[in-house]
Amino acid sequence: MKKIIIVTSIAAVFASASINAQERKDTVSVQADTIIIKSTGNSADKKHVHLDFDIPFYNKIRKSPDEAVIGAFGIGAIFSDSKAPFDFSPQNSLEFYYYALDSHTYSHGHSTFSFGPGITFRNLGLTGGNAMSMVENGQIPVAPFQGGALKVSKLRVFSLNVPMLYSFNFGGGFGFTLGPVVNLNAGSSIVNKYSLDGDKMKDKYKRVHCNIITVDAMFQLNLKYFSIYAKYSPMNLMDKKYWPEFTTWTFGIAPF
Repeated sequence: MKKIIIVTSIAAVFASASINAQERKDTVSVQADTIIIKSTGNSADKKHVHLDFDIPFYNKIRKSPDEAVIGAFGIGAIFSDSKAPFDFSPQNSLEFYYYALDSHTYSHGHSTFSFGPGITFRNLGLTGGNAMSMVENGQIPVAPFQGGALKVSKLRVFSLNVPMLYSFNFGGGFGFTLGPVVNLNAGSSIVNKYSLDGDKMKDKYKRVHCNIITVDAMFQLNLKYFSIYAKYSPMNLMDKKYWPEFTTWTFGIAPF
C-alpha cells in the first residue's frame, strides 16, 4: 500500500511539472542598440529589430532627393605648364582617384565635413616624339626617342591621400565641395612603349624621384547624381633636383 502511495505521489509531481512546462511562457529581452525578441512556447516572434550605428569611412547611401552627392570616385584630364620638349598633353594624361569618405553633416543638413583615406593614380604622357628616361646620376632627360617607333612615354605616380573637404548643400540636389588633399606619393615610374622591327617593346624606370608629400587644392560642383571637379597642384610633384619644374591642373567628373 505504501509503495502504491509513493508511486502515485511521484507521478503526480511529474504530471504537475509537465503541465507547468506546457503552460510556461518564455520572454527573452535583449537590449543592445534596441534589439527586442519575445518568444512564446516553441515559436519565436520578432517584435522589432533595430540597429542604428555608423560604419567608419562609409558615405551613407540613403540620402534625401534634395541632398547633393559628394563624388568619391573621379577621372580627369591633367593639364601642365611644362614647356617643350618637356610638354605633357592632356589627351595622354589622366588621373583616377577614389576617396573612402566619412561625412559629418551640421547646420540642418547644409554643411558637411568629409575626410578619410584615398588613392590616386596619375599618368602624364608627353606629346610628339619625345621620351623621358633616367641616366646614371638620376637626372631625367627629355629628348627625341631613338630606339624605334615611339608609341607613348609616360610618367606614372601612385599616391595615398587624405582629403579634408568642406561641402555646402544648396538644396535641390546642388552644392559644392572644397578643401585640401594631402598626398603621400608612394611610387613613381617612367614607361616608354615603342615598336622595334615589328616587335612591341617597353622600357621602364622605377623610383624616378617624386616628392614624398604634396598638397592639392580641390573643388567640386556637386549635382544630384554626379560631381564635376577641378584640382590644382601648386607644389612640384617631382623632385626639381632631377626634373624640370612644373605644376598641374586636373579637370574631370566624379560619377558617384
